[in-house]
Amino acid sequence: MSSTAACALSAFEYTQLRPFRPKVSAAWDVFVAHVVELQSAFRETLTFSDHVVNLRISGTLRSRIDANGQTHVGRSGPGTLQVIPANLTTKWETAVPSGGSRTIAMFVPEAFLARIAEECGMDSRKIEMIPQFFIHDPLLEGVLTRLAIEAQSGSPSGPLYAESACEFLAHHLIQTYSTRSRPLSRASGGLSGHRLRAVLDYIDESLTHPITLRELAEVAQVSPRHFERAFRQAVGTPPHAYVTERRVAAARDLLVSEPALTIDRIASSVGFSSSSHLALAFRRQTGCSPAAFRRLHAR
Repeated sequence: MSSTAACALSAFEYTQLRPFRPKVSAAWDVFVAHVVELQSAFRETLTFSDHVVNLRISGTLRSRIDANGQTHVGRSGPGTLQVIPANLTTKWETAVPSGGSRTIAMFVPEAFLARIAEECGMDSRKIEMIPQFFIHDPLLEGVLTRLAIEAQSGSPSGPLYAESACEFLAHHLIQTYSTRSRPLSRASGGLSGHRLRAVLDYIDESLTHPITLRELAEVAQVSPRHFERAFRQAVGTPPHAYVTERRVAAARDLLVSEPALTIDRIASSVGFSSSSHLALAFRRQTGCSPAAFRRLHAR
């Protein structure tokens, strides 16, 4: 899909870099996954020989990423993804919270994606992966979380399950994040930048109590009717779904960083009515229960 760059890191060489020593590693067919724990800030210039998909599973990092002459600055909390094409050089400056952070790094060989593309009747030579930073994708998140659980547990579901999940992941990457996919839609006619940021900050600060549409509309200084449509255009999901995503993300963080907290206590502290309500939303978003997620990431 692209020419090979000199000095590109393999999945194994990645684990030899001091900041990225993995807590868990696994390989299925040609895929390799690592669960990495970061404890301190780092500055690194990285080029990978494979495509890499990163999923933040705990902690919220503030990062500056330079790639292809563009600078991307943002927060990557639980559920945030980066899709990094093979042989793309990226420069990272990242601040790590005091409690550390965990990330799933999945390495996908170029040859594997090329084979999938050819089997689907595509010319792999004309397909390139498009880099993505600070995105959310429930499908990718669910697949990577399940694969991390398989890695932690010694692949109890067997190689067929993992290989099927990897095949699905490859199809999704091609169809969604390559030049074969439709152009990614850019929101228009939504909320202005500073109003949207005010709303998103308000949501993150208010997860412990019920959040109403009227409250959010007042923060955005628009009518409730206009707000619902404008928020959906700006974020790509309706307000209630976004609030649930943030509550699940906050629960993921507490499950890892506060092992003494019960799941009931975590549910109430992030705004869910009960532990069963949390479990339902958690499973829909990540593909596993809160208890299974906690076991996976137990320190």
